[in-house]
Amino acid sequence: MTTTKQKVLFELLAHQGDWTSGDELATDLQISRESIWKAINALKKKNHHIESRKNLGYQYIETPTLDEDIVRYYLDDQHVDDIFVEQEVTSTQHLAKQYLTTHQVQKPVIFAAESQSSGYGRRGRAFYSPATSGLYFTIVLPNKTEDWSQVGLLTTSMAVIIAQTLEQFFPDERIDLKWVNDLFINDKKVGGIITEANIELESKSASAFIMGIGLNLTTETFPDELSNIAQGINSKVTVDRNQLLVTLAQRIIDTYDHGDIPALLDEYRRRSNVIGKQVTLKLGNKMITGTAKQIANDGGLIIEDEHGITKSFTSGEVIKTTVFR
Repeated sequence: MTTTKQKVLFELLAHQGDWTSGDELATDLQISRESIWKAINALKKKNHHIESRKNLGYQYIETPTLDEDIVRYYLDDQHVDDIFVEQEVTSTQHLAKQYLTTHQVQKPVIFAAESQSSGYGRRGRAFYSPATSGLYFTIVLPNKTEDWSQVGLLTTSMAVIIAQTLEQFFPDERIDLKWVNDLFINDKKVGGIITEANIELESKSASAFIMGIGLNLTTETFPDELSNIAQGINSKVTVDRNQLLVTLAQRIIDTYDHGDIPALLDEYRRRSNVIGKQVTLKLGNKMITGTAKQIANDGGLIIEDEHGITKSFTSGEVIKTTVFR
C-alpha cells in the first residue's frame, strides 16, 4: 500500500524541475493541505531536499542518500520482483543469499545499501564500502539456461555494461577492465563484480546467479593498505546515485535478457588492461606467468608461457601485470 508520504514524493518527482503548489498536490492526490504539509516535512527529515516558496509551492531537488522509494519510482517494476535499499548491512551479497533461502525468484531482485561493514569480492577479499561516496548493490538473476558455455560470459558482459554506464555519468573518465571482474582507471581499481551461483542441491543446478557490484564513485580517502591500489572514479563530480543505480540495474537486466554477447565480448577485449602484457595468474596455490594473448570466446584468459605453450584459463586471479619494454 502506498503511503501519503510516498504519494507526495512520487508526485513531486513526476514534476521535477517545476514548481507544484500545495493546492495542486492536494487536488491531484485527493488529500488535505495539512496532509501535504506533514508529508513534505517527513520527506525533508529523510534527507530529501525540497524547495518551498510562497506563491510557487514545492520543487523536488535531490537527496544525498540512496532511497528505496526513488529507486522504485524510476525502475520499471515489471522487470523486477522486489527492491530493498538499506542504510548499513554486512554485505548486499549476504542479504541476497539469505533471501534465497526462503524465496524462489522468477524475476530479478535488487539489494542495495548505503554502506557495507563486510563487503567482499572474489576469494572473500574485503571491499571498502564507505557511506555517501560509493554504490554497493546485488542483483539476483534467475537462471534461464542450462547452456553453461555462456555462464563464463556473464561477468564479462556485465563489466562492459557497467563501464559504459559509468562513463555516461563520469564523461571525463575511461574505464578499463582487468580480467575478469575489476574496473580500473589507469592503474587503480575503482570497482569490482562478483558473480556467485545459488545451487539447488536436489537438481544440482543453479537456480539463480547472485551478482554483486561495488563501486567507489567519489571516495577520496582509503585505508593505508588500499591507498596505492584503489581510488574513487572522480571526487569532483556530483552523481545522483539513485539514478545511477536505476540505470545500471535496468541495463544489467536488459543485457541479461537480450544482450548481444559477441559484441559485448569484443568491447571487453578492447577495454582489457592485461592483453599484450606479461601477467602472473594465481590459480589455487599455483602461479602461472606468461603473456596474456587474448580473451577467449568463453571469457577465459589465454596465456602463452615462456616455452611458447598457449593455454586458456577460466578461473584464477591476475595478481601482477608488467608492460613489456
